[in-house]
Amino acid sequence: MGEELINRSEKLGIMPTDIMWVVGGPQGGGIDTGASVFMRTVARAGYYVIGDREYFSNIKGRHSYFMVRVSDEPRGGGLLSAIDVLVALDAESVFTHFQDIKRGGYLIVDTSTFNTKLEQIQYMEDEFKERLREFFSKSGIEPTVKGVIDYLKNNGVNIITMHYADLLQDVKKKLHDIDLPSLIGRYSNVVMTAYSTAIMGLPIDYVFKGLEDVFTGRRGKLLEYNKAIVEIVYEYAKPPLKSSITLPPIKRDTRAIIVNGNEAVAIGKILGGLRFQTYYPITPAADESFFIEAHNIISLDPATEEAKALEKAGIVVVQTEDEISAINMAIGAGIAGARAATATSGPGLSLMVEGTGFAGMNEIPVVITHYQRAGPSTGMATRNSQSDLRFVMHMGGHGEFPRIVIASGDHREAVEDAFKALNWAEKYQIPVIHLVDKALANSYSMVVWDLDKKSLKIDRGGLIVTNNDNDYKRFKLTKNGVSPRSIPGPGPIFWLTGDEHDEHGHITEDPVTRMDMYEKRMKKLELADKEIPITDKAKLYGPENADITLIGWGGSTKGVILDAMNMLGKEGYRVNFLQLKMFIPFPSEFVRNVLSKNQLIIDIESNYEAQAASVIREKTGIEIRHKVVKVTGGRPIFVDEVYEAVKKILKDKDEKIILMKGP
Repeated sequence: MGEELINRSEKLGIMPTDIMWVVGGPQGGGIDTGASVFMRTVARAGYYVIGDREYFSNIKGRHSYFMVRVSDEPRGGGLLSAIDVLVALDAESVFTHFQDIKRGGYLIVDTSTFNTKLEQIQYMEDEFKERLREFFSKSGIEPTVKGVIDYLKNNGVNIITMHYADLLQDVKKKLHDIDLPSLIGRYSNVVMTAYSTAIMGLPIDYVFKGLEDVFTGRRGKLLEYNKAIVEIVYEYAKPPLKSSITLPPIKRDTRAIIVNGNEAVAIGKILGGLRFQTYYPITPAADESFFIEAHNIISLDPATEEAKALEKAGIVVVQTEDEISAINMAIGAGIAGARAATATSGPGLSLMVEGTGFAGMNEIPVVITHYQRAGPSTGMATRNSQSDLRFVMHMGGHGEFPRIVIASGDHREAVEDAFKALNWAEKYQIPVIHLVDKALANSYSMVVWDLDKKSLKIDRGGLIVTNNDNDYKRFKLTKNGVSPRSIPGPGPIFWLTGDEHDEHGHITEDPVTRMDMYEKRMKKLELADKEIPITDKAKLYGPENADITLIGWGGSTKGVILDAMNMLGKEGYRVNFLQLKMFIPFPSEFVRNVLSKNQLIIDIESNYEAQAASVIREKTGIEIRHKVVKVTGGRPIFVDEVYEAVKKILKDKDEKIILMKGP
């Protein structure tokens, strides 16, 4: 796999395209829209894109930014910390990101911000302001945008200015029915985005295609306005306004979609025959349910015949009053025979604990998609974390019951895992917890749409609908632990209770029956472990025998590790990557075999305790000495951070490195 990541263009002796484009501005200022237009513009021009949205827990005003990596070849999926092009919609974006612009990079800035002082930035964190004051004082920089620009010029950064007010006057002349204040608030994102595509040489037709992709449905009425504005911007940015970073169109025949993690999970559930989804609004989980509400009859080429048959039926999506109701309604739907799921994040999952235990005791299929964010308590509601692994492995509050825990590493896996989670829940009649971290939920990627229709086939397990069995035992003792499942109404009578029960569901405290039922439930994990392919549990990338093995899991680490592995491989290091996907049941034998070859082992996670490393020790007896973790600010892990951390461990033998990059 490592060899596959070496760029084709490099093999041909061509300088590859690989740039980081960042747009920053106030929350509510259209940052997402501008970035979406940019991503789809460059994708339409034949480039691969990876994007990430970072924002405060704030509706309007605070700083947010969107990072996009553009390349002419597929990458592992990670982002770089150094910025090639920064599109600053306001002064705060300049102050926040100027230190990350690389030498030879570009800052696109409006001249009206030049005199803005650091002290005038209303929403910036006081701690960050103080660090900037110290830097400005030591470096002799005037604490204004103009002072920062002078500093950047002296350090090899190119400054491209825009007289935004003048351009708006031109726009107003062309669009007579729009007033100037409306233009300032509504269109600055598209203006600055188009300015960056213009100076990078992207033909305007591709920008139009990007706009058409974004401004659909109710937003379609804004399409012509935006096209007219882009035309004016391109006139404004005519030569000599050119950059050394160019994006000439590339012809490709690849069929792909651009999705974020929320959308990928939703698509997987829709294709998997989901019939009932519950949620209580919480970041970053709610967007999944919003997508299902808007697209429950999906227009994509169905991956299964079953999904095609459900196209006319749609999905019931319920916003509940709280997460307790969300889990219990989903459980009720599962009892009734519907494929049911719920989606939540940290605090919400805490409220679902008792309900999940009820599902475990009564062997009710339900899928819980858990979007990890920075905790504990409310924590940092819009920031990334992988700190809930141990929690979900043992959640239920008390007692023991079987559950499957699966973690997706990228957007394609999110589609496939969401589909398979519905199968596993019904086949083994247990809760399935699908882990998706915020880094995956709010990041975007191009997914080549070539899903294997044979592997994605709906399996409802031992579901029977009959009323002819007078002695029906819902919890019948079987060799593999899976009992015949029926549904109320058309099926025979059965009983459900949170207490221990016999085969019919009647409450009992008999010790022999208790042991029989306990073993029956837990036996299902042995069956799942036997039947689920190893490729759904763990994957090894790179050479089978390597000098360095990097370990990671989830969306926070997979892409950055693959890219860092590629960088290290070019320097002659033999590196492989062990991706952990399934934590219950855990692939102990496979992991033990991979890690028992006397190589240097480094665990990489977005939590302080390196929780996956502790799971490996528990399940295999192998202790991992070297750990690289990131918890600071909940920002994403960058490729160069992982690369630098591995090199430092090789040199200094550090046992724990805490990553710090990101504003």
